[in-house]
Amino acid sequence: MRYVIAIAETGGFQRAAERLHMAQPPLSRQIRDLERELGVALFHRRPTRLTAEGHVFVKHARSVLADVERAVAETRAAAAAGSVTGVVRLGCGPMSGSTDTPRLVAAITAKHPGIVVEVCESWDTALASALIAGDVDIAVGWHLAIGGELARRLLRREPYVVVVADGHPLADRGTVALSELRGETFRFLPRRFAPNYYDAVLAALRSSGEDFRVWENPLPGLRHFGDIRSDGFHLLPASIGGALPAGLTCLTVADEIPPAELEMVWRPGAGRAVEAVAAMARLS
Repeated sequence: MRYVIAIAETGGFQRAAERLHMAQPPLSRQIRDLERELGVALFHRRPTRLTAEGHVFVKHARSVLADVERAVAETRAAAAAGSVTGVVRLGCGPMSGSTDTPRLVAAITAKHPGIVVEVCESWDTALASALIAGDVDIAVGWHLAIGGELARRLLRREPYVVVVADGHPLADRGTVALSELRGETFRFLPRRFAPNYYDAVLAALRSSGEDFRVWENPLPGLRHFGDIRSDGFHLLPASIGGALPAGLTCLTVADEIPPAELEMVWRPGAGRAVEAVAAMARLS
């Protein structure tokens, strides 16, 4: 591409060869080989001038070379600044995916513009398998239980809130004791999707001394909270309350119960980009 542009700008093979600091015969051979590969003539000879096809080639060649030069310059600038580059595959659970993951990706992009984050969302059991198998580099979720040679960090502890329908008798209370929900059904996700989270939430409920009948929603997830609108209640980490569908109310829990724990788990030694993202995690 540089050879063709040089010939077009100088108006001749010899002058182009001088500009390129090379002999004219090798330059002529390169152009003949290129024309043979393309199946078109790029130049009229005697006098040397671009053909119609040559004009098209030069137009795109200039654009391609400009992009290449820009890529080289930006890459060198990033290296000079000590920037970290690479792809990080971030797995998240459905609940952290609606709240914390978008904020984390925005923070990563702001601090490390050379890192590309690819996000995949799945339930905890599938997330654990993907991390151990190396299909994702980092996992973020509530009460993650993932074994293997992995590093982990607690990102945040926060209280649970009770979720009820707007029409629930206690919906306008603001704060509720779990004893006031006695006799109601606790509507939850099936344990097989997130066993550690499931056990942690039920343990928090039972620490109040109350025991509730549990109904497992066959369509789990924040998009399917409509079942609460009939009766019963749910328990969620407080930060997720703002991501709920309309028609639901979050109530502060008056009882002293164990908090929810948001965790990050990652594969150590997976590269500078992964370590840079993991280093951003702080308890808050």
